Amino acid sequence: MEIKQKDFGGGNCQVSSTLYNAVLSVSSLKVTERHEHSNDVPYVKDGKDAAVAYGSYDFKFINNTGYDIKIKASTDGLNVTISINSIKAI
Repeated sequence: MEIKQKDFGGGNCQVSSTLYNAVLSVSSLKVTERHEHSNDVPYVKDGKDAAVAYGSYDFKFINNTGYDIKIKASTDGLNVTISINSIKAI
C-alpha cells in the first residue's frame, strides 16, 4: 500500500534540479541520466526538474568542454543557486 502525504519539498531534488538547469545552459555538457518527478514541484518549471533517490534515481552528465569545470552552489535557506565555470589551463 502506497501512502502519499503533502508536505514541503526541495532538499536533494531542489539541488539536483538546479544543477540540471545549470548543465542545460552549457552546450558542451551532455545529460546522460535524468528523471522527472511523478508530480509537479514548486521550485522549477514543468519539465525542468531532476529527481534523485538513493539507489534508484540519479542525475548524471558528461563534461565535453575539453576543460575541467568548477561547480559552485549556494543557498540562502530558501533558494539554491548553482553556477558552472570552465577552468582553463594556463
